[in-house]
Amino acid sequence: MTWKRSIRTALSVQASWPDRRVRAILTAGLVLRAGLAMAGGTEPAPQPVVVSDADPAGGGLAAWQAMAAQARATQPVWSSPLVTPTGMLEQRFRFDLDTNRAGNGTATTELDGGKGVDLIVGENTEVQFAAAPYFLRSGVAGTGRPAKGAIEPLAGFGDWPFLRIEQRLASSPESGGNYVVSALLQVQAPSGIVRLSNDAWTFQPSLAFGKGWGAFDIQGTAGVVLPTSNTAVIGDQVQTNIALQYHVLPVFWPELEANWTYYANGRRGGLNQVFLTPGLVVGRFVLPDGLKASVGVGYQFAVTPGYIANPLTPAYAHAWLLTTRLNF
Repeated sequence: MTWKRSIRTALSVQASWPDRRVRAILTAGLVLRAGLAMAGGTEPAPQPVVVSDADPAGGGLAAWQAMAAQARATQPVWSSPLVTPTGMLEQRFRFDLDTNRAGNGTATTELDGGKGVDLIVGENTEVQFAAAPYFLRSGVAGTGRPAKGAIEPLAGFGDWPFLRIEQRLASSPESGGNYVVSALLQVQAPSGIVRLSNDAWTFQPSLAFGKGWGAFDIQGTAGVVLPTSNTAVIGDQVQTNIALQYHVLPVFWPELEANWTYYANGRRGGLNQVFLTPGLVVGRFVLPDGLKASVGVGYQFAVTPGYIANPLTPAYAHAWLLTTRLNF
């Protein structure tokens, strides 16, 4: 079925809907679904959405969806990596879970990891509203009196990376140069419980980039973490992430990521922390109403430094990662 035929079908069906506002929104939905069905159940190359402006009040949602579809049509169609932030504009709900074990014997489960909802709000602009991460950590028994070396278990929210703004600077779809470059700024509030909070507002400006060659792509970020106070403890940090992906069959994205942090000062001043993360993301599967789902899993492990007890470095020895995404 062609797009022109899909549009004619949608226009003929909408005559049975009495409310003009409902007609405008549902017509756009029918056109989008017809295009998605052409992909046979996997994500198609993004296409612009035809929007009727016969009813401006009712067409606001359809116009926004059309704008987001057009923004996606001008960039690559890679999968977002497990850990490395992507430079592509996304419109989705994301929920992550990870469980890790540190060198000091504690085991921690982190719910959400500061993810949430990503919205495309302009042709080259995305805003992320994240949820505060929730931690469940086991304790470690001590020795002697009063239990020297013991670590108490905890449960509570960590600091809240509530807002991230992404501005796409340059991009090209797979049919062109197959690349993307974006600037990101994340803001984190010191809202966590005492044992989990840095007790400082932090800002994280980053540059995200990616380049594809056929089924293979590289995505990465380079940025800094800048606390506004308590720097003598937290330290200014340089963070770099690189993800290597290969697209296998319609929905499989095996990957290998390297995640590096350098502490310029603070308690860990002069130390480096490096993790490797092999993983697999599966999707995106096309669902009803234009939704697309992905799920991914990975195993992350520290390669440097060796275990340092105080200050605890690396932050943990190894972790299992799970990600779920629902694009719309």
